[in-house]
Amino acid sequence: MKKESKGLKMYFDFNIAKAFAEREQTEKHFAVARIIENILIDESKNFNPPFYIAELGGGAHPDRYHKFFEILLKEPKSHVDWVDVSPYMLKLAREYLKPKEYQQREQIITFIEKDILDYLSEISKEKIDFVILKYTLDHLDDMNKLFELLSLKLKKNGMVIATITNLSPKLKSISINARYFYKGEEFPENETRILKDGDSFTIKFFKEAGNPKKGFMKGAETIKYYHSEKKMRELAEKYGFKIFIGNWKDYLSKDKYAGENLDQDILILKKS
Repeated sequence: MKKESKGLKMYFDFNIAKAFAEREQTEKHFAVARIIENILIDESKNFNPPFYIAELGGGAHPDRYHKFFEILLKEPKSHVDWVDVSPYMLKLAREYLKPKEYQQREQIITFIEKDILDYLSEISKEKIDFVILKYTLDHLDDMNKLFELLSLKLKKNGMVIATITNLSPKLKSISINARYFYKGEEFPENETRILKDGDSFTIKFFKEAGNPKKGFMKGAETIKYYHSEKKMRELAEKYGFKIFIGNWKDYLSKDKYAGENLDQDILILKKS
């Protein structure tokens, strides 16, 4: 199993991967994709098409970003590398493109089964305009290597757009969908644990969202890593990025996107 699959075992079981992909068909997941799409549309006005885009840890849902794909499919057509370490997530991604309204996207998407850092290591220098890391950043433990490779593979003024699960070092014990384990141990619902840079934590997903009494999905657990705002700012300075970290509403115009009410922390990197 590839090195990035540490903590990602659930995505190498087709039945679990399929069930998890279906769980992502929720309004929250759609809203997060729209937030990323709005940033991409705004920022793409500063670039000349065609664009080269890499969705890293892409998962099962290239059936998002509807308005942005309209832009990408115009002549000259852009290109998207849809990268995931799991062959099953890529298989599901192809399945989600079968409806007629999504089939055109296959013209510009290349599905790549590869570890994220391996992909970045092998692609040509200064090739990529946009890197997307949706629900992916905290699966990676080596932030220094990630920032180093991004600085080499992005074009001048190229961008990274990433969602952040835990900007605060406080680890809660439970959410609607899952329970969190600190150092392999469950802790009370009314308590938190304080994470340090590089700390890992385990997430086990409930069979039924909002109903912990139903128990956990068999085999549906993953490992994530905490990376502090301080550390990411230090790495951005080291590798020549302008950086934004915080709620997306502080990045985009609140008036323009007033219909999106979801709070979501994001990381934006711009290569100087």
